[in-house]
Parts: sequence; C-alpha cells; structure tokens
Amino acid sequence: MKAFIFFFNRTRGLLFIVLAFATVAGCGDKNIVQTPEQPQPEWIGQRPRNASYYIGVGSSSKLAQPLDYPSVAKKNALNDLASEIKVRVQGETFLNSLEVNKNFSEEFISTISTTTDESIENYEIAGQWENKQEYWVYYRLSKSEYQRLKSEQKNLALSTSNDYYVKGLEAEQRANIPAAVDLYLRGLFALKEYWNEPNEFLVEGKKTYLDNDIYAALRRVITGLTLVPAAEKIILSSENNYATQFPVQVMYEGQPARGISLSYTYQRDRYMKPRVLLSDQGGRTTADVSHVSTTVKANWLDIVIDIESLLPQDLDKSIELGLVKTMKTESRRIPIELILPSFFIQSEERVYGTTGSTAILASSFQSELVKRGMRISGKPTETDYQVNIASNTSEGATSQGFTVAFLEMTVVVTHLTSGETVYKESLSSIKGLQLNKEAASADAYKKGREKIEAEIIKSILEAIL
Repeated sequence: MKAFIFFFNRTRGLLFIVLAFATVAGCGDKNIVQTPEQPQPEWIGQRPRNASYYIGVGSSSKLAQPLDYPSVAKKNALNDLASEIKVRVQGETFLNSLEVNKNFSEEFISTISTTTDESIENYEIAGQWENKQEYWVYYRLSKSEYQRLKSEQKNLALSTSNDYYVKGLEAEQRANIPAAVDLYLRGLFALKEYWNEPNEFLVEGKKTYLDNDIYAALRRVITGLTLVPAAEKIILSSENNYATQFPVQVMYEGQPARGISLSYTYQRDRYMKPRVLLSDQGGRTTADVSHVSTTVKANWLDIVIDIESLLPQDLDKSIELGLVKTMKTESRRIPIELILPSFFIQSEERVYGTTGSTAILASSFQSELVKRGMRISGKPTETDYQVNIASNTSEGATSQGFTVAFLEMTVVVTHLTSGETVYKESLSSIKGLQLNKEAASADAYKKGREKIEAEIIKSILEAIL
C-alpha cells in the first residue's frame, strides 16, 4: 500500500510531500521494493576534463577496506587532485639557486608535492557512486579560487618573511650574529612552501627575490665570522708551568661578535673530547691548554666555529643543516711549541748509614728522564727543576740464613725559579732479601730503582706537564 502525506510549513511556505511505503499484512517478501543499482557514471570510465577546474577521482574496495572505504576513496581522490597542481622548479626560484647537492632540492620538491593535498581547500564533490564491491568519489577545485587563496596565503608569507629579514638585517648591523641567523632562517622557513616558485617582493620600489636575498644574508653572516687569536704560537715551558689560557676573539666586520660557540682540541697523551667555548660581550673567550702530549712531534690548537649551535631548535634541523652545509666558517690552527724541562739531579744514597760508592737511584732517574725526551742539566743554576734524592738502607731480621734489608727513599722535585715543590714522595720498608747484608741492601736498591722507573718518573711528569 502506498500513502501520500502532505505537510505545509507556514513559516517558509514550503510544501513537503512524503511518500510512504507500507506492506499489507499477508503480502509476503515478494512485495519488498529493492533499490536498483545505479548505472556507472561516465566520469569513472573516462576522466573528466574541464579547463576551469582541477579534477580528482578516487576509488576504494569495499571488500578490502570494509570499515573505512569512504575515507580511502577520499584520500585517493585528493591525491589525484593534487597531482594536477604540478610542482615545477624553474626560473628564479630558491631551490634552483641553492648551492647544495641535487638530492637536497629534489627532496623538497617531493615533500611539497606529497603535502599539497593537505593544504587544498574549497574543493567540492562533483559525484559519488558505489556498488557492492566499489566506492567512487569525484572532486573538483576551481582553478581561479585556488589561485586566489594561494595568492592571499603567499602574500601573507612574503610579508612575514620580509619582517624577519628586516629584523635580521638590524641584528647583523649590531654584529648580533646569533639573532641574525635565527631571524634569517625563520624568514626562509616562512616561505618554505613556495621555495619552488619565484618569490618576487618589492623593496623600496625595487623588485627582488626575497628568499634568495635572505639566503645570501645568511651565508654572509656565517662565512663572515673571523677568529683573532692572541698570538701566532703557543709556547709551553716551565715558566708558565706548561699550561696557559689562550685568548681568542670572534669578530664580524670589525665588530666583536658575542654568543658564538667555538670548539677546540689539541693532542694529549689520552683522547681529548672537543671542548666548547662561548664568546662574551666583547667577542672574547679563552682556550685552556695544558697536559699536552710530549710524544707527538707537531702539536697545535685547532679552533672552529660551531655553526650548528647557531641554528634555532624549533625548526626542522635536517633542513637547517642542509641549508648551511656548504657554508664554511673560519678555523684556526695555532702551533703549540713545547719546551721540555731540564733537570738537575743530586742524590745522597747511603748503605746502612754510610755513603755508597754508586748512585743507583740517580742514574736510573736520569736514564728514564732522557728516554722521555727530557733534558739533563749539569749545573744547578741552569735548570728548570732540581731533583733531590735521599736514601738509606737498614738491617732487618735474619731468618734461615737469609738477611733482610729495608730501603727508605725520599724524592723531592723543586721548580728552581719559583722555589715551589712540585713533587714529593717518601717510600719506606722497600724490602731486599739475600744471603748477606750487602747483597740484601743491593736488592733493596734494585727494587727502589724499579719503583722510580715504573711509577715515580711518570708521576713527576704528570705533575709538571
């Protein structure tokens, strides 16, 4: 049974006609009305063409995606729509002007292409169709509307970018390089979506390509930083106790540059991790040079400007590094001259209280110092350090035919110019064991000599160098 129900809406003056279907009791299933499958529209079999619109057609399988087939079809249609909005890099574009490897530019082109659909607005549904297996959707976007919105967005981006650029120039004039780098990069990122297009901008009535100008300014400030060391050579000797604070100044176009990070290294006997410095208001900082290696023939202080520390932390670091990878900052290599110390050695080596005929410890001391490149002086007044060794053996108990001797030894190293004691060590009860007391004393001295060779010389040089 069919029924027609009429409603009249007084407010809008509209007449609504509702067609209701009802089944008569006893009619059975054969009277149920089936919705016939709609014929496949022409736009599925043949892609629409319209000079006024960008077109996007997408489909999905109800069998493969039974729960989200509408969203899958929509995504495919938007991707298809985006593919019509071609990304071309030509003419005076920022990507064409970049002095970086080709893959870097292609990466941006790919990124811009794949994300175009995310910024598409005001598209409209021009058609939908489905059957039991498939779901299709047809979108279109007015080319004139798209260009209008894009022009508005790009003008806003250009204005924002130029604001950053102007402020960056002001910071550069004050040699505030960290602020200038930050502002220039933000100016570039404001235009990132349009790096594949010519970005013309009027500055005081003159046409310029804004992103290219900003990039040139970024390169100018990074490569324009200079390092001014306090001297052309670092000399380490006993006069400065083999350590110095070496001053370095960072400059930009004749002005001190504050807030610039530097890193420095030099050769030590153990691995040295690069150390970081930061220039102060006067562009000054100092490198701590001490405990340099005594074994390398050529040593130097390497100082470099740390570009990465200048990059804003809230922007895409991989893109930032790509932008600055070809920008070379000044580095300096300052030779380090190490004047190894001279030693005058005197000793009083006693055997059971009597001055011995040989200077075993002094001879060992001298031999080990020479092995390590140190100089031995023959006069106490013409030396850097004076070594005084005092030693004596004493008798110990005897047992089962063996005699024990104990060696006591004191080593004092003094800096001759300052009178400062740089090293002092006292050892006692160094045990010698032999068949008679003379041999036991000699054995104790032998062990004392081994202590000098294995431990004491190394400790003295570590204290000095």
